[in-house]
Amino acid sequence: MRLLAVVAAIAFMDHGAIVSAARTSPNDSIIVSTDWLAAHLSDPQVVVLDVDHEANAYHDGHIPGAGFVDYMSVIAKRDGLSTELPAANDLRELFEHAGVSNGSHVVLYGPPLMVSRAFVALDYMGLANVSVLNGGLTKWRSEGRAVSRDDPKVVVGKIELHVRPGIVVDADWVRARIGKPRVAFIDTRTDGEYVGSGDRHGMPSEGHVKGAHQLQWQELFREPNDLLFRDRDELARIYGSRAQPGDTVVTYCFVGYRASMTYLVARYLGYQAKLYDGSYEDWSRRQYPLVSGAKP
Repeated sequence: MRLLAVVAAIAFMDHGAIVSAARTSPNDSIIVSTDWLAAHLSDPQVVVLDVDHEANAYHDGHIPGAGFVDYMSVIAKRDGLSTELPAANDLRELFEHAGVSNGSHVVLYGPPLMVSRAFVALDYMGLANVSVLNGGLTKWRSEGRAVSRDDPKVVVGKIELHVRPGIVVDADWVRARIGKPRVAFIDTRTDGEYVGSGDRHGMPSEGHVKGAHQLQWQELFREPNDLLFRDRDELARIYGSRAQPGDTVVTYCFVGYRASMTYLVARYLGYQAKLYDGSYEDWSRRQYPLVSGAKP
């Protein structure tokens, strides 16, 4: 009997190890605190970038040493789609001129969705250390930390590309995996878009990809406009109701803008993540099947 008990215990431990291995492993470095940045701001390997659509706010005051990246330079129009990743070499040139090298630890802040698109671009390029600043400039200022109006002296970086094309998927990849195990689709759109009863800015929607769970990007934040994320445990619960441990999380929205944030948080939580960049804009023009209503 004792031998059977020992064998059973070993089997249980082995099973537990397998289950544990299947669980996600959070990547805490993807979201860094203002305290962390303040402590590392003088590190020559840390490159801070303010990502925005225009430079007015940047010139009104930015984190000392931060460079500016125009959001429009991290998106491109291609194949009739409005918000796609630019070519890898174009991204390389952009970020090299912002001072980024392979050994850099890039810290991004700015309007949340612009930041997350820049994160996707750097992730796609294969940069190993890319973070977003929790709370952004608003939190930085509220803590009484210094800001600057001076343009930094930028040393042009050197990036050797290690492109990760697999993080961006197309419509046929998505369609082939509908209903398959270990793939969780997240639709990052409004209620009306998801159920197929409304539109957004004149872009009508007839529903969602079959099996996709809705998750609006604002749900990930305490203060969405200020890039202040919910605690990791809260984020894990939000994703846990839509994906199982070990799932590949595939995010989409209308053009891939909002879904870049649900991609970023999936990566932070340790999921294998992919972005369907063409999103609903691409899916609908192909007339691929959609599901209306509130159920996935």
